[in-house]
Amino acid sequence: MNTSAGSGGSGGASGAAGQPAAGSAGSSGAAGSAGAAGSAGASAGAGGGSQGCAGAALCWDFEEGTIPAGFVTSRDEFSGQLLVDSTRAHGGTYSLHAMDLSGGTPGTAGGPKKSIKYDLPPNFGPTMWGRAFVYTTPERPVSHAGLFNARYPRPDNASTAMEDLDWYEVASYQEKYMAIWHPPEPPGFPEWVLVSDTLLVLDAWTCLEWLFDGANGQNPEAADPRVWLDGSELAWPEQFTFSDPAGAPKPVMEKATNFTMIETGVVMYQGLTTPTSWWIDDLAIGPERIGCN
Repeated sequence: MNTSAGSGGSGGASGAAGQPAAGSAGSSGAAGSAGAAGSAGASAGAGGGSQGCAGAALCWDFEEGTIPAGFVTSRDEFSGQLLVDSTRAHGGTYSLHAMDLSGGTPGTAGGPKKSIKYDLPPNFGPTMWGRAFVYTTPERPVSHAGLFNARYPRPDNASTAMEDLDWYEVASYQEKYMAIWHPPEPPGFPEWVLVSDTLLVLDAWTCLEWLFDGANGQNPEAADPRVWLDGSELAWPEQFTFSDPAGAPKPVMEKATNFTMIETGVVMYQGLTTPTSWWIDDLAIGPERIGCN
C-alpha cells in the first residue's frame, strides 16, 4: 500500500472480510471503445523484434534498444536504474530493466522508485486490458512494489495532471501479487486493496494480464481490478481499505470516461535492502483481451 505520504507504516493491516470477490467484478471485454484505442496505431513504439505485440492496440517490445518514444521519466528515487538493455528479454533482444533497486527501510515509507509514464491517445475509453511479461530476481519484496498503473480524470474534474487522476494499479505486496484502486496521489488513499494468495514468481518469465473496467456497465462505481497470472485469474482472499491514519471507509470507486495515462517500471512505497531487479517486456494495452501468446 502507498505509505509514501504517511507516517511510515507498513501498509494496511485491517481486513474487510465482507467484500465480494474481485473475480466477479468487471466485464469480459469492451468492444465499444475498440475504435478509439485502435486509431492510435497498432504496436506503437514496437521495434518488430518479437511477436509479443501482435494484435494489441498499443504495445511496446523495447526493440529500439532505448526508452520508447512518448515515455518520459516519472519517478527516480534511491539506488538503481531504469533502462532498456539486452541483459534479459522475453522476446527479441531488449526489455525494460529496473536494475538493482534498493534503498530505505522495509516497513517504512520511502523506497526506490524507477518509472516512466506515457500519455494515452484521446478517447482511449474507460476500459483497459493489459498484458506484460515480468521477470524478478533475487527477492520477493515484503514492501509494496508497483509494476503498472493506469489513470483517468475524476468525474468532477477534467484535469489530466497526474496528481488529479484516479488510478488502478498492479503490484506485489508481502511477497504476493496485489491490485489496488486509488484516488488521486498524493496521498493516493484511502485505497481499495486486493491481495492474492499467490507468491510473486522469481527467476522466470511470467505473463501478467489485467482488466481495469472503469465503466462497469450500469453499476454505480468502477469495477474491482482483475489480474491473471499465466492465464489463470488470481483470487483475492485479503481485501481491505488502507488509509493513513487508519479507519477511513472504503473509497467510492469513481467511474471513468477515458484512461489518459499509464506508468510502468518499479515503484517501491517502502524500503528495500536487498538489491532486486525486474525486467518488463512486450507491454501491451487495449480495449479487448490481448492474451499471452
